[in-house]
Amino acid sequence: MTEALVAVLRAELPGVTHQPGDDVYTAATTPDNSSFPQHPAAVVTARSTDDVARAVTVASKSGSRVIVQATGHGAAAPIGPEAVLLDTSALDSVDVSAGVARVGTGAMWPAVQAAAAPHGLLGLSGTSPTVGVGGYTFAGGVGWFVRKHGLASASLRSVEYVDGTGRIRRAVEDAPESVDREALWAFRGGAPVGIATSIELDLVDVPELWTGYLLWPVDALPAVAAAWAAATATVSDSVTSSLSLLHLPPDGPFPDDLLGTTVVHLSYASPDGGEHLGPMHDAVCAAAPPVVDTTAAGDIVSLAQIHLDPPAAVPARGTGRWLGAAGADLATSMFDAARIGQPGGLNMIELRHTDSRTVGPMGAMTTVPAPFLLHAVGIGADDGSRHRTDEVLRAVENAGRAADVGRSAPSFREGQPDSADALPPVDRDRLRAIRDALDPDRVLAFARHPVP
Repeated sequence: MTEALVAVLRAELPGVTHQPGDDVYTAATTPDNSSFPQHPAAVVTARSTDDVARAVTVASKSGSRVIVQATGHGAAAPIGPEAVLLDTSALDSVDVSAGVARVGTGAMWPAVQAAAAPHGLLGLSGTSPTVGVGGYTFAGGVGWFVRKHGLASASLRSVEYVDGTGRIRRAVEDAPESVDREALWAFRGGAPVGIATSIELDLVDVPELWTGYLLWPVDALPAVAAAWAAATATVSDSVTSSLSLLHLPPDGPFPDDLLGTTVVHLSYASPDGGEHLGPMHDAVCAAAPPVVDTTAAGDIVSLAQIHLDPPAAVPARGTGRWLGAAGADLATSMFDAARIGQPGGLNMIELRHTDSRTVGPMGAMTTVPAPFLLHAVGIGADDGSRHRTDEVLRAVENAGRAADVGRSAPSFREGQPDSADALPPVDRDRLRAIRDALDPDRVLAFARHPVP
């Protein structure tokens, strides 16, 4: 069946269908999260919505599945020859006008921000510059302006997409067909119910961007964590911050005495000027003098750098949990459980302050579920390392159990094949009904978003 499927794809989609041994195939099957091998029957590098529709139609008729991938941040399971990998990274057009970005779902955030910034606007981007706009938004999207402007999913206006039969559709609030209105609800923080090819997003005003990160030796953790926790209770909602513990590489743009060590890392941003960062900055610096402090007027480059994400693909395994107000007080306990820098320990753990009063439009998740977000990640290169990392992740989750609101954050569950308890049962049932209508034969597969 594989040879016949590839032959039909090559006939229907010449020039964009690639097989093993092809450089394009190799690049497409080397995702950002390299935890699992990818060996699909073929890779289709779609360059238009029509390419996507034809690929889905061929796969559907052959009884094969289509797995969608752009950057591969969400890669969470092996891909074998029973599937076609649809690479949407070439769908990267960006157009900004009248406060709205019209974006191909393969585009990454730096391109959107570069187009928006000259207008005094920015999108609700995440902490990593290599994340695709589409997948990030559909998973909710927790970015540097989440406290003031909410989740990126709330900015989603419309989605052009292909359903499981190969039909091109448009999800928008006033769509003629009710299933397309329901699809928009699903795309807004729930799960993809079709292969999105382009989206429209509302942009936000950024009058005066300030960014920064601070670093301390690990022994400053108790004092800094306590000061940060106290500051989160009173800081302006213009400030979004993340307190983390991470192990620095042996080389890089850091002071020599911090290289190769575990450090306390605070990153934060404000779209409204440095005076909003001042109270938090003063509180943590009074608790312990930082070794590094980059707090200053920022731009889209510094905004993409302050989180210190690794520049290269890694085999990651992670967890993401929404925590209540008590989460800040549990930071030290959770960070201790992560064993950063110790044998068998995790690579990074962070607690993001996400408390937001913004109420989003109708959608599966368009309003921030809780005031804090726990994220922890370790190595998941093989079964043995995944098992060891999962044990530590469970210890971290247990340390934060008293503040856990009972919901996971799927996009922070690196290398995990499911979305766990991201949504309540009633919303999962609604997603299933939408998927039944749009993809009854389950031709389409999406990382971390399996809908039964």
